[in-house]
Order: sequence, then structure tokens, then C-alpha cells
Amino acid sequence: MNGTTGGAPAPPEQPNWERRQSTLPDWMRDPPPPRMTLGRRVSTALDRRPAWRALQRRWWAWQERRRLYQRFPVGFKIVAFFVSWLLALAMVLGAYAIFSLV
Repeated sequence: MNGTTGGAPAPPEQPNWERRQSTLPDWMRDPPPPRMTLGRRVSTALDRRPAWRALQRRWWAWQERRRLYQRFPVGFKIVAFFVSWLLALAMVLGAYAIFSLV
């Protein structure tokens, strides 16, 4: 039985990945460094400034904040209902005032 004790089959041989040749072209295995475009140069220059990094962190924190409608969803919906009702009332009264002039 495959020369093993206990009758268990021999494990399959694992390929040796270190010696295996890649079929990828050289430019894909060792790509050239990214080009230094104008935008990349400006970005690199700005990244060196500590004030820019602080401003960038504040901007990211501001984007990640919880919005008012997320913190108070029910209260926000109630207030939005009354605000929309008042706007609709103002539009109806405005239309009534305009048509009453005719």
C-alpha cells in the first residue's frame, strides 16, 4: 500500500514555488517606478509640510463625524416634517396671494 505503514496513501508532492519559473514578462515582475507627474510632485511637496498634514487629519476627522440626522434620527424626522409642512403652507399661501391679485 504505497510503502506506508497503516495503509494511508502518501501525501501528494507540493510544488516548489521558489524554483518555479514565472510566465509573466519582466516589466510585470519588476515594474518601473511611477512617473513623477506634476500632481505627484505637488502632493509630495505638500505632504512634507506639518501644517498640511494637520489640516488633512482634521478634514478626515470632519468627514468621519456623525451627522445630526444620524445622532437624533427620530427628532430629526419630526423637525423635518414640520419644516416641510411650513414650507408647503408658505407655498400655498403664496400662490393664493398671487392668484387673489388677478
